[in-house]
Amino acid sequence: MRGWNQFETIYEEEQELSSTSSPFLSPSSSSSPPPPPSLHSIVNAWSLDSGSEPDVLICVQGTSFRLHKVRLISRSSYLKRHLTGVSDLTLSPPLNLTAETFAAVAEFCYSRRVHLTPSNVAAVRVAAELLGMTGEENLREVTESYFERVVGIGASMVLRSCVALLPEAETTASLASRCIEALVWEDDVSCMSDVVGMHPQDFQTVSYSLNRRLPNHDVLYKMVDLYLKENKCRKLTEEQKTEICNSIDCSKLSPHTLVNCVQNPQMPLRFIVQAILMEHLNTRRSVTAAATTGAQQQLERTTLREILQRDTADRQTTQIKETMDSTYSRIQSLEKELRGMKKILHEHHQAEGEKIRNNNVLNSERSASFHFDPADAESSKIQRGGRGSVSSSGFGLDNVRRKNKEVAGGMCNLSVGSSCRHDSKTPKMTKFFRHSKFITGLKNAFRISNSTSNPY
Repeated sequence: MRGWNQFETIYEEEQELSSTSSPFLSPSSSSSPPPPPSLHSIVNAWSLDSGSEPDVLICVQGTSFRLHKVRLISRSSYLKRHLTGVSDLTLSPPLNLTAETFAAVAEFCYSRRVHLTPSNVAAVRVAAELLGMTGEENLREVTESYFERVVGIGASMVLRSCVALLPEAETTASLASRCIEALVWEDDVSCMSDVVGMHPQDFQTVSYSLNRRLPNHDVLYKMVDLYLKENKCRKLTEEQKTEICNSIDCSKLSPHTLVNCVQNPQMPLRFIVQAILMEHLNTRRSVTAAATTGAQQQLERTTLREILQRDTADRQTTQIKETMDSTYSRIQSLEKELRGMKKILHEHHQAEGEKIRNNNVLNSERSASFHFDPADAESSKIQRGGRGSVSSSGFGLDNVRRKNKEVAGGMCNLSVGSSCRHDSKTPKMTKFFRHSKFITGLKNAFRISNSTSNPY
């Protein structure tokens, strides 16, 4: 582990930005005071004054700090909870702290002073939140006051330091979005290069913060568009793109930016549809306003100024119509793409259905051919007494006698009628059945007799 010697020169490379009239540091000073004492010197001085030696050991990224517990717990609620009953503590992730940052925090716990610069204010500000150093005249208040003063002149530097501290730098104090907001007000787009290098989840966090901070979302749209173009290699999913684009409020885009958004193929389809609807609504409002203005002008006396205003309104109407034509063209192209996709899906389903039907027919034919038995067919033919049967001559005489009896019985039923056994109580359906049976018997008898009389 590294010792204290490293921190004896931490503050010698930079000048202290302090004011003689306040115990806290200011971002600039006309004089150049000597560098502040090292943390090691501050701790030794406090040990001599209090007569007590350091009683806790805190490790941060491989560096050990021997400090006094009473000084740490007096400023940090986090350290107060975790140092109760223990003398050793390691500060590790998810706490996003470096050894240099903790040295500045420890210095504040002893002297209520901290050396802040545009390059370290974000780290110390995040540490103040993570360690619970809040309240009046605590580290959060000091760092927040310095950040508000320095962000107007060094927002780019602060933003670069925030990127490495995301997402904590944004979730704890909205530092990154506040830097971008300051650069937007200064019409400075140098922040774009820093924004593009963010992780998708971090960029989404920052963009949603900007959604609440910016009254106009043109810059946010440009930032999102640039991020999507420069991060194609990341292969962002459509869901990720949609989540990022949802941070843009289409109602806060200027007409020119809205038209550009509608025609931008980089944007996801859902967001483009949303932009189209907003553009259509704005166009209708503009047309209504222009029509109302024209009607009012006709009622008044025509002057040169009114003529110029009317010409301006006509030009605006022409531009609106061109915008509408462009919008409708875009909608038609999108609808054409959707119809093409539906057609491809329909043809695919038809091909699959035809394939399934062909397989079913082929399987049924194979099943039928597999169960066919010539012996069964021949046996069935013999039982029916077919003319081509070999045994029909021997079997036909007995069959004729049986059919003659059936014919005689049928004739009896038809002639005697009411004198038969069933008498008048026989249902009509039964009589119909017997009549049919009689006719069938006649046909079989004559067919069989013809067959037996001329066997060759």
